Amino acid sequence: MTKYFARPAAMGMCLLALGAVASGEPLAPASLNALQVIEDVEISPDGSRVVYELTRTDVAQDKYERDLWLIEGENDPRPFVTGTGDDSRPRWSPDGKRLAFISTRQGRPQIFVLEMSGGEAWRLTNEPSGVGGFAWAPDGSRIAYLARPAMPAPKAGGKDAPASADPAILARTRALVTDRLFFRMDGVPGFLPNGRSQLFVIEARPNGAARIGPLTDGHAEPSEPVWSPDGQWLFFSAMPTTWEAEVEFDTELYRVRADGRSEPEAITAHKGNDDAAIVSRSGLLALTGHDAGKPHKSAYQTELYVMKPDGTGRRTLTSAFDRNVGEVQGTDAAWLHGLGQRVAFTPNGKELLFLSGDDGLTKLYRADIGGGEVREVPNVMRGDLREISVADNGKMATIFGSPTQPFEVWTSDGVGKPWRQRTRQALANLPGVKLSAYEQIETKSFDGQRIQGWLVKPPDFDPARKYPLILYIHGGPHAMYGENFYHEFQVLANAGYIVLLSNPRGSTGYGQEFANSVQYTHPGDDAHRDLMAIVDAAVARGYIDERRLGIAGGSAGGTLTAWAVGRTDRFAAALVERPAVNWYSFVPGADAGVYFVPHWFRDFPWRDPEDYLRRSPITLVDNVKTPVLVIQSIEDYRTTVDQGQQYYSALKMLGKPARLALFPLSSHSLSRNGPPSQRVQRLEIILQWFDEKLLQRPDQT
Repeated sequence: MTKYFARPAAMGMCLLALGAVASGEPLAPASLNALQVIEDVEISPDGSRVVYELTRTDVAQDKYERDLWLIEGENDPRPFVTGTGDDSRPRWSPDGKRLAFISTRQGRPQIFVLEMSGGEAWRLTNEPSGVGGFAWAPDGSRIAYLARPAMPAPKAGGKDAPASADPAILARTRALVTDRLFFRMDGVPGFLPNGRSQLFVIEARPNGAARIGPLTDGHAEPSEPVWSPDGQWLFFSAMPTTWEAEVEFDTELYRVRADGRSEPEAITAHKGNDDAAIVSRSGLLALTGHDAGKPHKSAYQTELYVMKPDGTGRRTLTSAFDRNVGEVQGTDAAWLHGLGQRVAFTPNGKELLFLSGDDGLTKLYRADIGGGEVREVPNVMRGDLREISVADNGKMATIFGSPTQPFEVWTSDGVGKPWRQRTRQALANLPGVKLSAYEQIETKSFDGQRIQGWLVKPPDFDPARKYPLILYIHGGPHAMYGENFYHEFQVLANAGYIVLLSNPRGSTGYGQEFANSVQYTHPGDDAHRDLMAIVDAAVARGYIDERRLGIAGGSAGGTLTAWAVGRTDRFAAALVERPAVNWYSFVPGADAGVYFVPHWFRDFPWRDPEDYLRRSPITLVDNVKTPVLVIQSIEDYRTTVDQGQQYYSALKMLGKPARLALFPLSSHSLSRNGPPSQRVQRLEIILQWFDEKLLQRPDQT
């Protein structure tokens, strides 16, 4: 049953204390279960209330639970909507009198609406396959939402199943047949349905609500819809249903009448992405995206555009801003399911606010819709902002994190005004835990290129001692490490290691030229030499034991790690996680493999095998002298399970020290949002491996 709580609760209150750690204890892998994650913050139109998601771990059920919490005025946060399922994606009605959200309390995710005056939340939708993103109409009378049409249930009998088969068993065992180029996606079990999400509109009232749609039949996977100020039009981004568009990942912006009296109409037409549209009160459209003209790039810079509602008058506001609009840092202390808004109009519609990564920080910027220089907003905390929500009166809410503080809710009275922390829930189950601040380190690489990094030292660091060091390499490779909270690094620091983070060439946050410099060479020796240079700089500080160096990376970082141990024997232990080690088999095997041609490779592997083999770390296994731990998720569709298995098997065939850890039921995002028990077990396996190889502790695997 849904409950609306009428009395404030203590700011540090935890709904679930499973996995709590006693004060002062070292941060062990199991402490991951005690973290609480805050996401999807939404400030009410009048700025008086802030609602957000709080995710916690149910250890007994090995799952996550999401509830909605509320901050009213100057009061402490309190649990606001709780139920038997997950509650997420809170969205205020335009007048702030109602709150809509998605809940699984009655099975499939559906839209529920709660009157802020009190009472029970009532279900608005009843879609057989559940509901995705949604948006209120400007007058609050309707809600537009995404839903996938129901697929026919598997039938017993016939040539593909025994006549008495149970439908639930059939769903797991019947053949999966598709004609789609993109027939699976990492994190989605099985094949993608042949049916695509479509756009619907429903009256926002509790009984007998009329439903219109689908409005978008035939358009591939629309984005979350956006209303025009007069409520007549809906805007959404989608990929045209053509082979060329799928190969290029080309998306356009569409509009369709909200009453269903028109076909969807593309209002943009260019090579590249048009995504994440928002609308000002005057009807001006703002969107993010990039132009994908030739020459192709592996790292396209995300720009900010404005245009009229019919698509005319398109202008780029960030052409002189050499950073990605909307970028945030990677972390293992946030999920990817419900990232909030990263671009917003100011109330007067004259400026756009947006987040962007720069030199390992996520910053807030402002751009005048009339053009001119993009400016950084002052009085923003140093670390990682994830979202930005703006009220009609200019008040703002965000979630912010730093190396020693996971994400919490912060509010401000307006652009450029001070921010105040409003929650202290992320570490509420970890009182007195010892966390390490990051220490910035810089060096010059072989060609004079500046390379930035950070050292995460043990909480009781003593400069007179010698410490083992583990170099971590981020994925992407077009991503960045920075000054935010990473549970994994804090666990290793608490265990006595110094963790070295770095952003070699190919990383974002340093301009497009730096990011795109590895386009046709990744993993390659240039980025490898950047990484060795930052290790040299760390060793030169005098407190690193050069005999006890480790190296680790996941995804593109795993590929670079495999490349590194094939190029040098300076490391005493390595972790290669979810890598691409054989590009020839990767491109036709990955869920998005077709994108890599021509953006990462100039041609397909069967046409240019030499280039693929030249860049494949598996060709360097003869050179490997470093013991290697390989971690791979069996349900990883991005860097598929055979990649990790190939690398491990090749090492073992040559009699080299290697260990393999395979995780069933998990995807490419195991370390970020896999099952809680597997995420803890993964950390335990990693810690045991480095303890064994760098600290000479006995094998307890």
